[in-house]
Amino acid sequence: MMPILIAHRGEPESLPENSLVGYEAVLQGGASWIETDVQITADGVPVLCHDPSLLKITGHDLAITATDYAGMQDLPAGYPERFAERFSHLRIARLDELARLLAWWPRARAFVELKQPSLDDHGIQRCIDIVLQALEPCLSQCILISFEHGALQQVRRCCDRPIAWVLPEWSEQARQQAAALQPEYLFCNRKRLPADLTQLWPGPWTWAIYTVNTAEDAGRFAALGAGMVETDVIRSLMQAVPAGG
Repeated sequence: MMPILIAHRGEPESLPENSLVGYEAVLQGGASWIETDVQITADGVPVLCHDPSLLKITGHDLAITATDYAGMQDLPAGYPERFAERFSHLRIARLDELARLLAWWPRARAFVELKQPSLDDHGIQRCIDIVLQALEPCLSQCILISFEHGALQQVRRCCDRPIAWVLPEWSEQARQQAAALQPEYLFCNRKRLPADLTQLWPGPWTWAIYTVNTAEDAGRFAALGAGMVETDVIRSLMQAVPAGG
């Protein structure tokens, strides 16, 4: 059985990552699962960005947690290093805008990652509150995800939603932490998996391995026990992995 496919930051091989046009394109293309990253501005606006700086997305090296939303909302956000001026009309997307988009796709599900710089600078509870408020129109479609074990423990305490932990390392300590947390999903970078691995840790969770861009690799990780894989090329990979969606 082939794994379910997750659109990693949309489809960054063909469209700017974490952009609304990227998410709309993959949803229209048949994707049922997406993943996004959330950083929080100095004045508490959750925006879609993986890095703590806007440099990659806008070409301007501004620290998101130290910049008010007004100072970034008009910057072209088309990932100029990769796409030059092709997407210069785009602006950095807010999480509430993605929530409104998801509401049009009620069968879609989204992994929404709480990023470490925002957790560090704003505090865990404030970040959770801001993200939950922005996701309110589609909260039933969303799973909060993080590398930060403590943040996910706090999510467990304050809302009745599934969680996903991204393993910071492959170790016995991490295995014990996963067993204690009991997340619905476990994510792991393929580069962290041991070369001689024959089976992913069994447990109540669904495994998701990233980043996987070929059908051959998707099948290989499924054989190890992965129910999901994250990919940068979901629309093309869906053609080769019928179970992905």
